[in-house]
Amino acid sequence: MINIVFVDDETNILEGLRRSMYCMRGEWKMRFECSGSAALQTLAAEPADVIVSDMRMPNMDGSQLMAEVMRRYPGIVRFILSGQAEQESLIRATRTTHRYLSKPCDAATLKSSIQRTMILRELLTSDRLAGIVGSVDALPSAPKTYQQLVACLRDPDAPTSQLVSIIRHDVAMTAKVLKLANSGFFGLREPVQTVERALSFVGADSIATLVLGEELFEMKTPISLPEFSLDQLSRHSFLTAAWARAIALCEHLPANVADAAFLTGVLHDLGRLVFATRTPPSRLSQRAEWVMETRLQMDAFHAEVGGYLLGLWGFPDAIVEAIVWHHAPSRCMDSGLGLCGILHISDCLAHEREASGPRVAPGAEAGYLESLNLADHLPKWRDVLPAEAA
Repeated sequence: MINIVFVDDETNILEGLRRSMYCMRGEWKMRFECSGSAALQTLAAEPADVIVSDMRMPNMDGSQLMAEVMRRYPGIVRFILSGQAEQESLIRATRTTHRYLSKPCDAATLKSSIQRTMILRELLTSDRLAGIVGSVDALPSAPKTYQQLVACLRDPDAPTSQLVSIIRHDVAMTAKVLKLANSGFFGLREPVQTVERALSFVGADSIATLVLGEELFEMKTPISLPEFSLDQLSRHSFLTAAWARAIALCEHLPANVADAAFLTGVLHDLGRLVFATRTPPSRLSQRAEWVMETRLQMDAFHAEVGGYLLGLWGFPDAIVEAIVWHHAPSRCMDSGLGLCGILHISDCLAHEREASGPRVAPGAEAGYLESLNLADHLPKWRDVLPAEAA
């Protein structure tokens, strides 16, 4: 049974939530609290899977509550509900909240969001992995890229295209901008899948506020895994993204599929970045053993961890599933060459290019292309990479 805590300082709203969620009583154990402090006491007495809180509350507001929940119970999924018209609350909640839903939020939307979250949770094999994902408040950008972004934002004459180009080359920046644009604040009916469109909603001024205030992007989060390279991750991710878009267009797929393919390429190894920035303090005295264990876990679980995090942030199911199964596309539910298959092949081709190895896609799932009758397409896919990404 899913254990959920709802928090709002207005009694009428709490009662409304209780009534609207009554139909879920057979599947959910629900507790309703009127303050942040009461919610923390409830969590101390009995853990929860999900917490849903109003933003504006006296003494401890929703953002402060979420920060405390993240510190104490990182595995709990955190939702903020807010009816504020300004972006201030969204900015404040960016680092500590998984999902931001705009009030009034109808019961069906809230139910489906919580249910989707619990389905995603099944991707992870342990509570420890859920805690690792839940502890993510910021992800680092490569120092050079971060400095380029700051310089661009401080230049009043810099074109938007320059800002887009910088963000698209960075895994953490892309993930955070898309998370922000797809939050409930903007009330979009269709998910945003490109940095260009995300910026059109969020606005360069808001991005500048977030960047310069280190609310959204930063370069201070330490990389705790030795020999892990942010620059190398960014290069591989962009190369994979460019190849994924090119393959989609080569196969005459719609433009929105090509956009989604590029986005999945940029984000497909996000889980590696999560692992690389999470050092268990208890393992610092056993450095060599910890490094080996972390690398093994990163190789085994980075796809699931990255997909789970993006799912918590509200990214579309198709993108989440493509990232989760990009090493085993036959396990995805795509029919034909879908997003997952395109990502799988482009990732393999990018690794092949980087290794300067034989012209056989390393790591490609055995028999996958043959099952789609597409094995003969591989030679032409190798040749479609745009010159700018080569």
